[in-house]
Amino acid sequence: MKSTTGTIIIAPWLNNTYTLLMRLFKKKRGYKTKEIVITDIEIAYDYLINQKCFFTDSNKILSITLTDTGCKHEKELNHVITNRLFNSIKNDYKNSIEHTNFLFVVEYPELITQGNYLPSSCVVHTHIVLNTSLTETTIENYIRKALSKNVNCFIEDITNRNDKHKYLGYLLKQGSKNYILSDSSYNYKISINESSLIALNRAIL
Repeated sequence: MKSTTGTIIIAPWLNNTYTLLMRLFKKKRGYKTKEIVITDIEIAYDYLINQKCFFTDSNKILSITLTDTGCKHEKELNHVITNRLFNSIKNDYKNSIEHTNFLFVVEYPELITQGNYLPSSCVVHTHIVLNTSLTETTIENYIRKALSKNVNCFIEDITNRNDKHKYLGYLLKQGSKNYILSDSSYNYKISINESSLIALNRAIL
């Protein structure tokens, strides 16, 4: 089962000397078994941490944990992170060379996951891996605007860590231990480089 979709993107803001072909991978929504969700997250994470060819040279990989979100269930926090946070950033920087490739997983409190049951409402939290050219301060400002000024926000730059692969297990722990991991538990959007820089000679065109 394929859970990603792809769209070719040609950066319109670049001049006629170079362009870069990117393919946008995003989650395909719909019912998934726990095993499919885990595989999908594994593939997305691999793309996310290994993509290095962007329009800027300020690329970094951030690990972000948000608690005290005020959201009562996974669908609510998924909507807030996807739309209020990342879509807002995308709209503000749509005509720039900046990028924000993300993968996040929404989790329930540990006591609930250990008991393997879901209440009708409780405060959920999230772990985000972000491949971006924006500064940590800029990202945090957007987070507090999307959620609240009181959200507990921990950001760590893991770009140069040699154990980034271990963080994947941290993202998957709720699904590995029990079945509290579904289509509503996560999301991602990642631009993948499809080619090397292609020279475009205006004289030839």
